[in-house]
Amino acid sequence: MDMSRVLVRSVDVLEATVDGDRVLMSGRDFAYFGLVDTGALVWDRIDGQTSFGDLVRALAAEFGADEAQVGHDVAEFVSALDAAGLLQA
Repeated sequence: MDMSRVLVRSVDVLEATVDGDRVLMSGRDFAYFGLVDTGALVWDRIDGQTSFGDLVRALAAEFGADEAQVGHDVAEFVSALDAAGLLQA
């Protein structure tokens, strides 16, 4: 994934809490996407100004984790968000 890519939420994403779980819904095809733990943390930091690389570095520093591993894990999650139409290209 391009480390300089600025992550931006799609404008048609709906977010709700259902039975204590956070759920996103794509306005494109009305598919649901559940958020738990780290996924919710990443989603909360997608603000339209932070690059993928900055997000990875911040999470790695915050959790004292290997930056390469965090980058791999966050890239998988961001790819899933992309595939679900929850991020702008």
